[in-house]
Amino acid sequence: MSTSDPTRPRWLAAAPWIVVLAGVLVMTMLFAFATGYLTGDRRTSGAPDPDWPFAPGSTPSALASGTDPANPAASPTPGSRTPPPSSGPGGDKPEASRAAPPRSAPPRARPTTATPKPAEPALTGRYRVHADFRDSFIAEVLIRNPAGSARSWTVELRFPREVDDLRAVWVDNAPRPSVDRDDGRWIFRSGAPLAGGRSDPLRFQFERWGDGERPISCTVNGRACEIW
Repeated sequence: MSTSDPTRPRWLAAAPWIVVLAGVLVMTMLFAFATGYLTGDRRTSGAPDPDWPFAPGSTPSALASGTDPANPAASPTPGSRTPPPSSGPGGDKPEASRAAPPRSAPPRARPTTATPKPAEPALTGRYRVHADFRDSFIAEVLIRNPAGSARSWTVELRFPREVDDLRAVWVDNAPRPSVDRDDGRWIFRSGAPLAGGRSDPLRFQFERWGDGERPISCTVNGRACEIW
C-alpha cells in the first residue's frame, strides 16, 4: 500500500490564486504600456500649434458643401454652383410666379343714367279784338296748353298811350285772374292752372280814346303772342 504525497493537495488548492495573480500582472503591464504611449504622444510645452487645414469647428458637412457621400462624382466642383433665380429688376421671375394667373378685379357695375324727359312745349297765345266801341274795346288772349300736364300762365300786355283804364277782366269757365300794373305793363296771372290740351280765353275791356286797340307787345309766360 502506497502512501500519498502530502504537498499535492496544497498545490492544487493554490492553483486558482496563481491564475488571478497572473491576470493582475498582465493588466498591470498593459496599463503601464498604455500610459507610456499616451505620455509620449503629448506635445511638449511651448511647441507651436499644428497647422490644421481648416479651423476647428468649421468642418463643412456633406449638406453644406453640396457633396453627395453616396456619389462623390456627382458633387459640384468649387465655383460651379448654380445661381439662384433672380427676381430683381431685369431678372426672370421664378416659374412658380409665371404659372400663377393674375387676379382680375370684379367688373364694376355701370352706372345707370336716367334718360332726361323731353321738354314740354310752351304755352302759346293769340290776341284779337272782339268788339270796338266809341270810348272802349273788348279783346282777348286765347291761351293754349299743348303739354300733357296742367300749367299756370302769366300774360303781359303793353298798350300805347291811347289805352287808359281797365274796366273788366275774366276767363270763361275759370277763376278770375289777378291783375297788376307796372311801368305801363298790364300783368294777368291765372287763377287756376290750365289743363293739358285745353285752351282758355283771357278777356278784358279797356277804356281808350283814339285808335289804340292793338297792343305794342303781348307775351304768355315770356313767349310772344300772335296779334290779329
